[in-house]
Amino acid sequence: MKEAFKEYFEIERRIKNAYHEAAVKMQMSDSEMDILYIMYSYPEGCNQSILYKQSCLTRSTVNTALKKMERNGVLSILPGEGRNTRVVATETGKKLIENTVCRVIAIENEIYDSWSREEQEMFMRINRDYAEKISEKVKGL
Repeated sequence: MKEAFKEYFEIERRIKNAYHEAAVKMQMSDSEMDILYIMYSYPEGCNQSILYKQSCLTRSTVNTALKKMERNGVLSILPGEGRNTRVVATETGKKLIENTVCRVIAIENEIYDSWSREEQEMFMRINRDYAEKISEKVKGL
């Protein structure tokens, strides 16, 4: 393994650990935090399938987290069109998103906004390029 990738994996682990630490400090699991983070982008709710796809979590992990969150009054799981299931944040859930996810997003924005426009563009371009290329290459394994 190239030294650069050893450093990259260490950086990636540190980032994942920071998000895990945020979830722990906010008294929720990583999967609950991931779901609420996605729900932030869908204030009117979304199909459950969006949560699987955007979180990259397994269906069973998402289902388990949703059931717990529904029991705790954070989310409502409703019938959608056809076989779809709709997930909507309750008022309690909206307040939880505001007190948790929005705080993390504020930190992300503070860091991103501290970079120059060129650094922002380079950060997005390089990460997007790497994600696209590694996804394609892995399909060929």
